[in-house]
Amino acid sequence: MAACVQCKSFFPIPENADDFAEGKGDCVREVKDEKGKYWLSKPVMGDMETSKCPFFAEKV
Repeated sequence: MAACVQCKSFFPIPENADDFAEGKGDCVREVKDEKGKYWLSKPVMGDMETSKCPFFAEKV
């Protein structure tokens, strides 16, 4: 199974950040609608399974 850390939307939290935890990152996606485009972000752990994530896209 693929993990969040293998997705192009996964960005790890830097070690010097206040909310740093080993393997923690943010899932950041660009969304477009009739008003324009914006970014959605949610905290995730890198080892989470992506089987239920409709936005998973493997890093190239």
